[in-house]
Amino acid sequence: MADKHIAVDASEIGEINKSGRATFSLNLLRSLGRIDTANRYSVFTVYDADKGALQNPNFNIKSLPRALQALTPFIALLSWYSWYFTGLSLQLKRINPDVFFSLSPSLPPGCPHPAVCIIYDLTPISLSDAHRLDFEVRFRLQATDAVKRSDRIITISQAAKNEIVSYFGVSSDKISIVYPGFDSSLFKPEQDSDKIKLTLDKYAIASPYLLYVGTLEPKKNIIRLIEAFCRLKKEKGIDHKLVIAGKRAWKDSGIFDKIRMSGCESDIVFTDYVPQAELPALISGADVFVFPSLHEGFGMPPLEAMACGTPVVVSITSSLPEVVGDAGITVDPYDVENIAEAIYRVISDRDLNKQMRKKGLERARLFSWEKAAGETLTILENTLNKFRPGRKQKA
Repeated sequence: MADKHIAVDASEIGEINKSGRATFSLNLLRSLGRIDTANRYSVFTVYDADKGALQNPNFNIKSLPRALQALTPFIALLSWYSWYFTGLSLQLKRINPDVFFSLSPSLPPGCPHPAVCIIYDLTPISLSDAHRLDFEVRFRLQATDAVKRSDRIITISQAAKNEIVSYFGVSSDKISIVYPGFDSSLFKPEQDSDKIKLTLDKYAIASPYLLYVGTLEPKKNIIRLIEAFCRLKKEKGIDHKLVIAGKRAWKDSGIFDKIRMSGCESDIVFTDYVPQAELPALISGADVFVFPSLHEGFGMPPLEAMACGTPVVVSITSSLPEVVGDAGITVDPYDVENIAEAIYRVISDRDLNKQMRKKGLERARLFSWEKAAGETLTILENTLNKFRPGRKQKA
């Protein structure tokens, strides 16, 4: 595909402390810009600040008016949604791109162009109480519409693809899997012990420790992780601390209630959100990275942990076995004893620990943003030549 015009909904990258979808969107777009020098992109974002993160000569960044950006984040996002369903459609008609690429699970109304849409997973539909009710309703409506009107759907794991096919009854041929990557220049084993110590000192963490990284929300299953950790403290007498690193989110108060009532509150450290630049040192210093999530479209934190050479214990549910392969230990996320046993195996068996570190590094090399961008570009190219029945091709 050469000298084509691609319009992109990049509103996902507007998240201030980036996680999940925001990290995926930002890194995929950056990599597209690096590998694709032939095409031009109109990239629609919420904030002007996003322009700095997406600097590229082929990118024309279009943000909300500054007056709206200066308001509270809630008002800015509300303004984005209002504009998305009115102004964006008019903008697309005016600039007439060859293809529209949505990094959100939605499409603007009346989109007259070939369209590719990303649906990361169906957690808001398949896992009850995982999100606020208003988010679940909005997601269901937007995703249903996007599946119907998109020429192509991208998702990020085979597990997510299976869910989309099953729930929407859409042909599997319409869905392509693009696995996320990781920043290989950042996520690698930290060899500098002083740097690790500085990071641990900043967050008042004492070694040895187990580590969880991710948003604090119900689907992450942190309460059962706390129960498993406290069981290990009481029954096995482990010396470890449990470090929970991630930004606070909806319905997280139960996590802190659990910590207070656990009987091992003094051994649990909550860091809040940790900037990406500090994560490699934090991950490299951990004995085990534990990610017992109930449902994930992919699960980038375990991939980043493997890239840092840290053994991983993850759930056997949804996409996580795809991420870790035979490099990690999978557990039943609803079984506290199973979680505790897996953690104890890793911290008590030096040979297993060493083997998992080696396998994790090898496994991580299978994923890259450059590969993801190349696959995405191929999908965009193919979409230009495949239109839904009744749609006229451009002359």
